[in-house]
Amino acid sequence: MNVKPLVFGSLATAFEWYDYALFGYFAKIISQQFYPSADPVTSLLSTFAVFASGFAMRPLGAIFYGYIGDRVGRKYALSASLLTMAAPTTLLGMLPTYDSIGIWASIGLVLIRLFQGLAVGGNYGGSFIFVIENAPKGRQGFAGSLASFGTLGGLFLGSGAATLMTAMMSTENLESFGWRIPFLLGSLSAIVGLAIRKYVPEHENKATKSQLPIKEILTQHQSSLLRSMGIILLDGVGVYVLFVFMTTYATLFLKMPEESVLFWNTVSMGSLVLFIPLFGWLGDRIGAKIVLAGVCLGFAVFAWPLYSWLINSRDVMALASLQLIFSCLMGAAYGTLPILVTKAFPAHVRYTAAGVSFNVCVAVFGGTAPYVVTALVDFTQNLFVPAIAIIMVGLLAGLALKKLPVVEENAV
Repeated sequence: MNVKPLVFGSLATAFEWYDYALFGYFAKIISQQFYPSADPVTSLLSTFAVFASGFAMRPLGAIFYGYIGDRVGRKYALSASLLTMAAPTTLLGMLPTYDSIGIWASIGLVLIRLFQGLAVGGNYGGSFIFVIENAPKGRQGFAGSLASFGTLGGLFLGSGAATLMTAMMSTENLESFGWRIPFLLGSLSAIVGLAIRKYVPEHENKATKSQLPIKEILTQHQSSLLRSMGIILLDGVGVYVLFVFMTTYATLFLKMPEESVLFWNTVSMGSLVLFIPLFGWLGDRIGAKIVLAGVCLGFAVFAWPLYSWLINSRDVMALASLQLIFSCLMGAAYGTLPILVTKAFPAHVRYTAAGVSFNVCVAVFGGTAPYVVTALVDFTQNLFVPAIAIIMVGLLAGLALKKLPVVEENAV
């Protein structure tokens, strides 16, 4: 197995998702800095609206970088997306607050988030195509899981950075300048992008190139596209409700201690990352569809009792149990989704198709999930809204998985 694509593909996703997810982990502070309001929920909703705006650009990023990936080469698309991500992330770490420049701070935050969304749209989907195509048969599922490993590794690093800053700094220093430090470190993604372009060989793709990949996907592969998006709900909604949004949910609505919530969120994310390659390997042995079917069942069965325990007890151990159990299920999802989506499309449109599948689903459902769940909890005063969302995702993903096609020519 050629290790360079695996290493750099995983690093690419790790750095890109570290950059992208920091916004969610520091949402509470960012809401105070850029959207001040007497009502903390109003400020938070404004910030999550900006969070969602970045997701709106991701499908465009998938189409743009997908065209490069299918027409020019996989590594060029991947490295370009990393370079695009580095600049706005660094700028976010230096952006003046609302108190300094008024409404221009809010506008600047939106523009930065839009460019971040464009960049990650070219990475998500394309990164696992990049590693799977360079892996031998029988190990493609495991290889694809390593790209997901990088994705969740980035989320884990982001959670770890938030936890470290919170533990090391006073509240005053954290809100003044400490939250900016992790964003400034995100500029390192540019180095990974340049390294991919220089040191990683391009995979030889013998398939006839599509003149306009997105047009062919929408006219000839609609079924694969819709069903792929159906199973990606596990990713698109699951991780944002169960981990990224959980820090806000537990501290704002359940009034749990922030340091404990961040600690267990980081531990759970770390566990999730470790589960990913294990289930990628298992998918190669018993079938990725079988593994993912178990995930769908777990979402539908475990969400209600675990959330019920958490809501009724407000106990840290209830939170830890919920997140650790779902870290196992999400690890299985991230370990098998890459190979299933890859094999649903022919090679000459694969980069675009995978990117569009993931990014449209995540933009429509994942990007809006924190906003919608926050609004519904606040409006209905029903703390079980996240549990209901997770159950629905499990059921819908299971239906999509049942008829997900496999294109046999995709023996990459």
